[in-house]
Amino acid sequence: MKHRIIIGVFSLLAVSLTHQVSAADTNRALEAWKAFAAKSDNPNYKKWVAEISKPEAIALAKKWKDLRGYDAYDLLDKVKLPAELKPGLVITKDNMNKYKWLKDYLPNEIYNHLTSKWSHIEKITIVPTNTYYMHKGYLKGTQELKDKNIKLQINKKGELVYPDGKYALMSGPGATSIPFLHPKNGLELNWDYVAHSVDTDTLDFEPIHMRACTEDSKIDSEFKADLWWWHYHNRQNVAPFGDVEGKEDYIEGGSVFFKEPYDIRGLAGVRQRYPEAGKDDDFKVFIPSLRRTRVLTGSDAQDPIASGQELTWDDWRAYWGKTDVDKFEYKLVGETFILASPEVGYIYDSSVLTKDQCNYKSMEMELRPVWILDIIDKTGKYMYSKRRTWVDKEFFYMQYHMTWDPRGNPFRNWEDSRAWRPTEGDAQWRSVMVNNYILKRMSTLFMTPNWDDRGDRITDEMFDVDQLRDYQ
Repeated sequence: MKHRIIIGVFSLLAVSLTHQVSAADTNRALEAWKAFAAKSDNPNYKKWVAEISKPEAIALAKKWKDLRGYDAYDLLDKVKLPAELKPGLVITKDNMNKYKWLKDYLPNEIYNHLTSKWSHIEKITIVPTNTYYMHKGYLKGTQELKDKNIKLQINKKGELVYPDGKYALMSGPGATSIPFLHPKNGLELNWDYVAHSVDTDTLDFEPIHMRACTEDSKIDSEFKADLWWWHYHNRQNVAPFGDVEGKEDYIEGGSVFFKEPYDIRGLAGVRQRYPEAGKDDDFKVFIPSLRRTRVLTGSDAQDPIASGQELTWDDWRAYWGKTDVDKFEYKLVGETFILASPEVGYIYDSSVLTKDQCNYKSMEMELRPVWILDIIDKTGKYMYSKRRTWVDKEFFYMQYHMTWDPRGNPFRNWEDSRAWRPTEGDAQWRSVMVNNYILKRMSTLFMTPNWDDRGDRITDEMFDVDQLRDYQ
């Protein structure tokens, strides 16, 4: 009898261990996507499932969950959601009024575009919630801060610093980390968002395609450009690794070279960020028609990046305004769940334009846990009196944002889908919608992110406007 009991105990232990191993090889986001894809004939969904099923992706997701202390599904467990709000739900202008709860989760502007004549969205499909995380360098840096009990601080100027006062984004683990995993106020949340940056050491779009449409759905400006971004310190995932020589004074830099239309080909811009709060960026633009380089100021950052476009230099990468407590107030005003575009652009496009390129045939949305950050202008001189950003609680990146002009009128929104690689945790952009609610104009950005050989092809010459002007 004792022998049978021992055998039974070992059998139960074996079953338990098998279950633990199995559980370690998956997560709830993956299981939700598997079930969703199995009920669909959409090949994109099966490709996405294959990508998030890779062992590297599952392992990285778990490490970030352990570091944060939660993932999206843990947060979803804590709220009661409408029964109809689940993957597979299709929302159109014909059935939107049926779902009274929809306005609680779908941004007001996106909701209204289901019935608007401009920037119209024909349908929205709900897909499963993903679990997101940043690349391995950010994991390493954030873990190191925790393990060594290095507590990054915000000084009186609003700058992010080490305990000894050195700028955190300029060296060591602070340069590649999320400084406040559980932000307690608006400034901490703002610095998490800023520290996320572009979630890769090298951003490479060759090209980025920009279109702007009028209220009557006609394209009136269109540009193609190559665009790059570099982290300058503690680079972890794309060569050159470590710190970039010659960039000791800057945190990071972005550059753009316009290729079409022909009459502006060669227009080039480089903007590099100083860590000091009150110091304007190093910001230069080469104007080919004048054969001269122009030095731009902080006020110039409020201008469109190209004529007729709704993308400004301060909206570059969604938000690249300078953190300055003398000019802005930063408020953590709440937390909620929001429907936003999934970051699946590495595998497929979650948003599809109509033939006229000025409306949306379809958009996908997933439910995301977010904090709500308000950035309020104190000066009365900035283009936005307020910027409201819904910052993702897993990804520390915006899931949606809306701005208001100095008179308090709704101005521009931003909705995007990023090309995020689950096995690496890094990201580039795939598509962006920006609408101007004063002029009723829609701008779209579609990017072709390049992943291979970035370390060889992208050089420091692309972040020097006097050399970039000769780029071909």
